[in-house]
Amino acid sequence: MSGFYIIRQSEEASKDASNWIAEVSHELRLPIANIRLLVETLLDGALEDPDACRRMLKRAYKETERLQALVSDLLALEQSAPNRQDNKCELINLEERAKYAAESVATRAVSRGVSIELVISSGFQVFANPEQLDQVLLNLVENAIKFTLEGGTVTIASGQHAGTFTVSDTGVGMAQSEIPKIFQRFYRIDRTKAPGSTGLGLSIVKNIAELHGARITVESEEGKGSSFTIEFPFPRQAASAG
Repeated sequence: MSGFYIIRQSEEASKDASNWIAEVSHELRLPIANIRLLVETLLDGALEDPDACRRMLKRAYKETERLQALVSDLLALEQSAPNRQDNKCELINLEERAKYAAESVATRAVSRGVSIELVISSGFQVFANPEQLDQVLLNLVENAIKFTLEGGTVTIASGQHAGTFTVSDTGVGMAQSEIPKIFQRFYRIDRTKAPGSTGLGLSIVKNIAELHGARITVESEEGKGSSFTIEFPFPRQAASAG
């Protein structure tokens, strides 16, 4: 019986790997095809038309940005895989990392007319891997900005208990039926609302949460925004050290 289980488990892992490769291939195919088409158009004569040439090059640049974002997220997704054994955690000042996340996306937030607010208690700490906590904050804030309209606000707030924080927005929100799907790889609620999204940001957040044994709670209402709360475990020895 145990032998059958091992074979079955191996088959399921192989199937998952095949599905993963197919998903990645599908996502890479479109930007690559678009870049090739643009280059072919330029070589077929568009180079002789300065205005057309500039338009084509701008579109090609956008496609390379899309590819770059996809590759970066794929690497981050691999590095956040729950079976990694080298996850080193430490006490981290949430306010410092939240400021870093806000500064990192400041240009994008300004371009969309979205403000970022920090509501964090002094000295509030999270027990986590520093790089992965940064990844979680950046992904959640970037995601919130994408779905928040001009004049809206994204807020990073500390929770009532050490290790817990919330990233909320006043954006478009989502239907309750969408919430169970948003952590799936490459899932997008609406491409028109978040152009350029790779569909991997929340998958990365989920993987990192699982790696830490953290809990994610999502609350959202269409037209009224969304709220993502993450509860990182906070060991007693960490509390004593803090």
